Amino acid sequence: MISFMKSVPKPTYLLISILIFIFGSFIFEYYQVTNYSTIILYSLIFISTYFSMEKKSNVMKALLFIGLFLNLFIFVSSNKYLQLSVLLISALIFTFIAFVLIGQIAKSKKVNSYILIEAINGYLLIGIIITLLNSLLLLTDNNAINFTTKPNLSDIIYYSYINLTSIGFGDIVPKAQFAKKISIFTGISGQLYLAIIIALIVGKLNTSKQ
Repeated sequence: MISFMKSVPKPTYLLISILIFIFGSFIFEYYQVTNYSTIILYSLIFISTYFSMEKKSNVMKALLFIGLFLNLFIFVSSNKYLQLSVLLISALIFTFIAFVLIGQIAKSKKVNSYILIEAINGYLLIGIIITLLNSLLLLTDNNAINFTTKPNLSDIIYYSYINLTSIGFGDIVPKAQFAKKISIFTGISGQLYLAIIIALIVGKLNTSKQ
């Protein structure tokens, strides 16, 4: 079992935690287990990020610890401004992690399973960042996004990733100006990330062939 775990690329743990975050929220809410679902899902990502990074600087360790601590602390406080601050800080931490992943992909000399999984993680992390920004927006203005019912975590995740992939079914639409700006930013970020990462990977493949 231990040897199998060592053979699994480290970024796989982060990938699994993000997939649990995306799809686990629907399961928690389906079975009406929502009291601690959000804290569990976000904490899982922070923990798996720590174990997934090949090189962990002191800054990275500190940010992940701060993110995990704030994520645990936010649910024992009803202060709205504190919750807003935590959501914003968490979004900034995940943004930093996404840039670290892009940097690791750019510095790698060859394309392997490790790099491919990191590329997927970076894309999915953008969706988490957008989820945090939309949650931040809804905390300040409940009517900023036109949900048919009171939004929960799974609804916000769905809306964020649909925008990220530029599908846009139109069942949920932004109403406030700032919500529209986030929607534009989401679509552009998703397309730019794919263009940059594909260019990096194709370039490395061509270099390795030569």
